[in-house]
Amino acid sequence: MARTVSTRPARLASPKTWGQGWAAALDERALLLALVLVSLVAHGLNMLNNPGQAGLGDEGIYMSQAWAVLREGRLAPYTYFYDHAPAGWIMLGAWMGLTGGPFTFGNAIDGGRVLMLLLHLAMVPMLYRIVRKLGCGAPAAALAVLLFSLSPLAVFYQRLVLLDNIMLFWLLLSINLVLDGHGRLSRFALSGICFGLAALSKETAVFLTPAMLYLAWQQRRPHHGRFALLGWLVPTAMVLSLYPLFAALKGELLPAGSAFAFFLFNSGGAHVSLVEALTWQATRGGGGMFNLDNQFWTYVREDWMARDPLLFAGGAGAVLVNLVRGVRNRQALVAGLLGLLPLYYLGRGGVVLVFYVLFAIPFLCLNLALVANMVLSLLPARAAGSAAAVATAALVGGYAAAGTLLPLYVARPAESARESVAWVKRNVPPESRMVIHDDPWTDLREAGLGGPAFPNAHNHWKVALDPEIRGGVFKEDWRTVDYVLTLPGIEGIFEQTNNTVTIEALRNAHLVRRWETDGDVIELWKVAKPGLTEERLLADGADAIAQRFEQAGAYPDASGQVTSEAQSYAMLRAVWSGDREAFDRAWAWTQANLVDEGGLPAWLWQDGKVVDAHTASDATVDTALALLMAGRRWDAPALVEAGTRMAQAVWEREVVTVDGRPYLAAGDWATSKEVVALNPSYFAPYAYRVFAEADPAHDWLALVDTSYEVLFEASRSTLGAKRTTGLPPDWVGLERNGGELVPLALEDKDTTQYGYDAARTYWRVALDGRWSGDGRSEAYLRQAGFLRDEVARKGEVSAIYARDGRIVEAAPSTVSDAGALAALLTLDPGAAHRLWSTRIGSVTRDELGVVWGDPRDLYAQEWGWFGTALYADALPDLWHAKER
Repeated sequence: MARTVSTRPARLASPKTWGQGWAAALDERALLLALVLVSLVAHGLNMLNNPGQAGLGDEGIYMSQAWAVLREGRLAPYTYFYDHAPAGWIMLGAWMGLTGGPFTFGNAIDGGRVLMLLLHLAMVPMLYRIVRKLGCGAPAAALAVLLFSLSPLAVFYQRLVLLDNIMLFWLLLSINLVLDGHGRLSRFALSGICFGLAALSKETAVFLTPAMLYLAWQQRRPHHGRFALLGWLVPTAMVLSLYPLFAALKGELLPAGSAFAFFLFNSGGAHVSLVEALTWQATRGGGGMFNLDNQFWTYVREDWMARDPLLFAGGAGAVLVNLVRGVRNRQALVAGLLGLLPLYYLGRGGVVLVFYVLFAIPFLCLNLALVANMVLSLLPARAAGSAAAVATAALVGGYAAAGTLLPLYVARPAESARESVAWVKRNVPPESRMVIHDDPWTDLREAGLGGPAFPNAHNHWKVALDPEIRGGVFKEDWRTVDYVLTLPGIEGIFEQTNNTVTIEALRNAHLVRRWETDGDVIELWKVAKPGLTEERLLADGADAIAQRFEQAGAYPDASGQVTSEAQSYAMLRAVWSGDREAFDRAWAWTQANLVDEGGLPAWLWQDGKVVDAHTASDATVDTALALLMAGRRWDAPALVEAGTRMAQAVWEREVVTVDGRPYLAAGDWATSKEVVALNPSYFAPYAYRVFAEADPAHDWLALVDTSYEVLFEASRSTLGAKRTTGLPPDWVGLERNGGELVPLALEDKDTTQYGYDAARTYWRVALDGRWSGDGRSEAYLRQAGFLRDEVARKGEVSAIYARDGRIVEAAPSTVSDAGALAALLTLDPGAAHRLWSTRIGSVTRDELGVVWGDPRDLYAQEWGWFGTALYADALPDLWHAKER
């Protein structure tokens, strides 16, 4: 006679090997507690650092939608197009609210992962109880939990903030309630509600419907009649109906035109539609177990089997065994169905993503446990216990030996994501329009993590596909983008989604920063155009310089000396920044303490008096130009008059005539010598063009000509060296007799080298080119091939080079950066953008604000500002533009 198999659920009474009564219950509770603790360690240790937080994208998407639920009271921060049912991220939003916001545990994804840990710990006793209720002993149930908690495949994917993990929580709870019916229809109803919540968390739960109906039928009692199935189905349907009811109330249940035509192409009259979204999801291709070259088999070979062949292949084999056993054993049939349906879902032929394996993991563990229990039941009681212990040790040892588990506890790929967000929050203006990858969305849109919110940071999917973002925010023009925060290798997605805004922005961008930790790589690209970053850097830089150095209009350096150069720089900064008060303070102090009876500022002041009364012609020219521009900008005739008088004094005291042509000497001290000292970095043709209008009595345009002639000749001359790099020298001598350029003997220095003076030459020539369009400017800048080669070779230029190119001072300086930047903006813009990003644009900050190099070095701060201003095209010709 065939043995009768009970349809009633197996009670929690343990096998004889576990004793009877309270003692057995206590033993089993202790075992379950130990399993929970093992799971806590296995899933909690290093869970915020591995897996990484870059590349998958779904974590960031779901956290952004949870943020929208919490902060904005809607289901998504963008157009919600019913791609997934919302229960999962509503739960995430509730968790976020209950725990104090998105940054309670670190960044937003960290908070989501803490919830995933709690859900996993809740699933541990659920899975244990399901295995026990299907007739297995405690050792087999413990084996299922250990697989569920220690498998590298399970640990990796169950840590992630995914709807699949939330769905599994509700599924296991639903199965537990059915198996624990005890004759009460309320358990069937609660199970149906939980199943409905699972499906509203991730629609894939519906694939388990046949198994759940079979379970409900199996667990019914004779007196239930048809009410058992109805008691499960009706609550399930009621919960699921909330989704279409929501869509219907919004008028988005049925298509109007084409929902995805609206979403992808903004077709007139169309809107999003639940029906069309579900149709789209159901017809997406990509899987299929009968095509060995498709996505399904790629994941099987390259991920699922690589991470844990025991769980995936062994679990699939156990499913087949249990289906065969199910002919005579209904509990084995239940396990087989619960394992088969997720595998069918993965291999059915629809779209498959790598983490979809989560749906199968607990049911593969369940099937392996039933097969293990069958084997153990064939052994004597003591042998079964020993075999279970050996199997557990082998399981743990095998995972350790395979090497796939250890990286989950030691690697920290998520650090690159944290570092990138922290850097952006410190250094990028919050108003910047940014195209970003999915994961940092919430971190950037919410103030916190050490920085402000970035309301114009948008997901690249939405930039490509959402008309409100693509057209409304970015105007379908890459020039509206300031930054792209992206991942190497996702350019194909931009092509697939026809994301022309991002594609073109990247083609016209340069790399600012690259973060790489244990395989996770994130890159920040800045679109090559002046923008908010430079504007903020200039404003913050000017403010920081004032805070560090200004003393009632004076700008002393670290030694307490005030130079006319520093005062002229302060006046230029102020007039270009539009800071009238700062300008007036600097000019008032300069006029009171430096300007002599002849109308020019003395070069050096210290300890309350002028200590060197000679002039420096770069400072006198800059001061005169600042006065003239300030007078025009602020409609102040007195300033224009002062600037005109100073320009006239420059001509009278600092311009020398050689062979009937004017040259700008280095200062009034150099005009009477037989060899006139010239400093090429003092030449400012753009200023002479302004002086020609303010002071037409003097031939300033002839001074423009001689300045360019000296620059070209001094740069190509060897000046006594064996060869030349084509760089300008710090100093050069002009013989009065014959007008030849010669090396200048000055204070036992090698004046022919390219150093802290000469680097400024390129900046002044570049500014003249921008103001005047003089072709000589571009021609001169294009001769800076040596600097271009240095930047290509080592990413920077050294502070000082000898005439033949030998490095005299290897470390870069801010002024050498500014000089090279000015030349490369014409010669090699791509190299210029990279140099700015890695050097001048790569500022640090302290309690006083922006720092270029040494915060005590006034010269470095000044040229950091001027280099940035040239790069940002923030140095307008205010004499002609009359900007106010």
